[in-house]
Amino acid sequence: MIPLLFLVLPCWLLESSCSRAGPTDAHSLWYTFTIIHLPRPGQQWCEVQGQVDQKNFLSYDCGTDKVLSVGRLEEQLNATDGWGRQLEMLREVGQRLRLELPGIELEDFTPSGPVRLQARMSCECEADGHSKASWEFGFDGQKFLLFDSNSRKWTVVHAGARRMKEKWEEDRELTVFFWKVSVGDCRSWLRDFLMRREKRLEPTAPPTVAAGIAQSKNMATTLSPPSCFLILLCFILHCI
Repeated sequence: MIPLLFLVLPCWLLESSCSRAGPTDAHSLWYTFTIIHLPRPGQQWCEVQGQVDQKNFLSYDCGTDKVLSVGRLEEQLNATDGWGRQLEMLREVGQRLRLELPGIELEDFTPSGPVRLQARMSCECEADGHSKASWEFGFDGQKFLLFDSNSRKWTVVHAGARRMKEKWEEDRELTVFFWKVSVGDCRSWLRDFLMRREKRLEPTAPPTVAAGIAQSKNMATTLSPPSCFLILLCFILHCI
């Protein structure tokens, strides 16, 4: 039961954050990995570009574990434990993609230079409050393969990716890895960004008003054990 809770908890938390964002707001978090199979001396073999709501916020060399640039909001997150875990996971994804790259067989495709794998992971809050996540893989700026994290389905976009799809689709451990990072980690990071942004935009209330709000929140979050059980059951059923 406990492992199931840890898998579904990010799902419920993001759905909650998406709902709070408003009925007409949509939000997205993208990470684009560029992996070079045989880099030249001094050339980065792994680079990550991060975007929140299609605005650049992070440039990260995951080969040397060096942050090249961050946005203003992310400077506030830099000192948090969550930020460190995020960079650690991005580095792990880059290393995993590097291991998979030599074994990829592409048909009817000749790269124009050193083989470059571009992988974009995205998780989004849609305007209706629901969420989705996916992966997109490509070479030389062309899309080759898609992975829908919600359904765990692989889709060939370029005919040259048929063998790549067959191999990755049969690799259950790899499929679960991509699913876990996009549905679990990415969604959790997006929730953190939205909550930080929401907190930054909140107006400062007078002390008496703030005390009343805090008291109301405490009352609202004090639930009896049966109520806690019902809420837990509801979000497990919702996420599954």
